[in-house]
Amino acid sequence: MGSEVIIAGAGLAGLTAGITLARRGRAVTILEGRNRIGGDHSYADSSYIDPQDIRGRFGLEIEEALEPWTVTRIHAYGLCREIPHPAGVSAYTIERGRGERSLENVLYRQALKEGVKVELGQRLDGAAFKALPPGSILATGLDAASFKALDIPCRPFMGHMATGKGAPGRPGVIVYFDEFCREFGYYFQARSAAGALVFNVTEPLSTRQKETFKERLAREDGISFDGWHDRLGTYAAWPLGGWDNRRLFWKDKILAGTLAGAVSPVLVFGVHGALVSGHAAALAVLDRRAGEAAFRAAIPASYYFPQLLFRKMRETLPHAVLAPLIRSVVAAYHPSRFPYLMKFVMEPPGFRSKSKSASGGRGK
Repeated sequence: MGSEVIIAGAGLAGLTAGITLARRGRAVTILEGRNRIGGDHSYADSSYIDPQDIRGRFGLEIEEALEPWTVTRIHAYGLCREIPHPAGVSAYTIERGRGERSLENVLYRQALKEGVKVELGQRLDGAAFKALPPGSILATGLDAASFKALDIPCRPFMGHMATGKGAPGRPGVIVYFDEFCREFGYYFQARSAAGALVFNVTEPLSTRQKETFKERLAREDGISFDGWHDRLGTYAAWPLGGWDNRRLFWKDKILAGTLAGAVSPVLVFGVHGALVSGHAAALAVLDRRAGEAAFRAAIPASYYFPQLLFRKMRETLPHAVLAPLIRSVVAAYHPSRFPYLMKFVMEPPGFRSKSKSASGGRGK
């Protein structure tokens, strides 16, 4: 057995790394800044994700946190359609946050079973990062202070958000593209956990932008929440500050999850990237070359740069150009006619379709 491995962050990437290393005989301690796994709220996420593939490649059991995601309701500049996913694509909404069946807590229980030690309330600053032993893993998620401490280019995540209860029969994901914001508004639910978010990464949201999104949610989908807040903007950032923020190593430390740039550049989805990069980070502790190979395979340039270019175009084109473009794509889309269009926009880092999923066990 080798020396103890320290991991900063008990989110999806940190827990995946801890489980992987513990199964390979390493002592692991995860230092988590919050006082409970998953934080203070229950919410939902969504991703293309194949639980059988995740089990086969990484040995993680994640089904408990998942609910099938079959269609997406899209409001695009006045047009509304419910769009199914392409055939053969495995997609789920995912319970996140503090709930017992959230993905964080599902992985946390597996980590404890494998002997991983988790210390809560252990928030680290930049100096503490640098003082960690060589080979430690930094997996602090959206924490803007971590990006700043490591001098990694990032973009602010200026979001207006609320959480609450989901409703049976409602699509798990509803997306609004319109002139009220540069990015998009987003409703999500997995079982009873639900919420809504509208955000920008280029400029703060105005009061009018926030109110317009809430009005649209209520009028067009019958959805309303109490307790809207802007707390995301006080601490959160995305790895979108440069043309290539994919990095597994920072000096003598190893990165994972959002801090490693393992998010989809188009819609900034990060669940799948957190799992695959957490596994790659663990491999890098054992064999630097093997970890780097796994990380680059999960986020290849052929996937990353076209998606990032698409994002840059969407950030800069005026709504007069975006509106007819997005409306025409949404109106014309059918999974049998344009299967790769949806996959290009939605596919997360490291995703494998069912036809390509590996078999086996315990993440080998």
